[in-house]
Amino acid sequence: MSLVDAVIATGPIPDATASQAVKKSYSERLSNHLAREVAQGLRDVGFGNVHPLREGATEKTFQGGLGPKRVDVSFSDDQNGLLLAISIKSINFPKFGKNLKNRFGDLLTEAITLHLRFPFSVVCMLFAFPVAANNDIGPKGKLSTFERARRLFATVGGRKDYTDPGEKFEDITLMLFEPFVEPSLTPSIQLFDAQTNRLLTEEEYFRQLLQVYNQRNPHALIGDEEYPDD
Repeated sequence: MSLVDAVIATGPIPDATASQAVKKSYSERLSNHLAREVAQGLRDVGFGNVHPLREGATEKTFQGGLGPKRVDVSFSDDQNGLLLAISIKSINFPKFGKNLKNRFGDLLTEAITLHLRFPFSVVCMLFAFPVAANNDIGPKGKLSTFERARRLFATVGGRKDYTDPGEKFEDITLMLFEPFVEPSLTPSIQLFDAQTNRLLTEEEYFRQLLQVYNQRNPHALIGDEEYPDD
């Protein structure tokens, strides 16, 4: 299984003229399927108590600094509480840039509330866009929504130390996907590191999350590889 399987499992993407309820249902299904695949990818590289599970239990809720917060993908234990969190968000329909700043603000609040309660926790973001969001380039060379989002999110990535600002994320990755459209278009995905714009394979993405986690937790390394500090 892989992240592209999450796109396939979500089903055909609704037309842009579909009702808001239909679009919302698609976006929620995509987030849920992506969360399960990301959780499995973390388990595959050595993480243990990761939610959501393949079947049954979904996301967990943690008491954050600003109140309870549901976390899409989480790794935690009874001794330390939240150790790793991944927030999964998407914008799937035009106009793609309409809600970008609102989503940006919501994500900063999420990072703050988790880091307030768990300053050592590794809080990450996976933000998905369909390929159409990278093709909406306007006149005079205007940046696509996808590229604008990447540059915007890059400003709050790279939280290296537990004393760094709480609104920052330890890792921000953007996913560009070719959605499932009947009858012929085959889904595909691309992953980009927000800060470097480096294209990542799925294996590199999950290894990067593992590296970030191990750098924060040198006393309790996960996996069988050692990662030097950058």
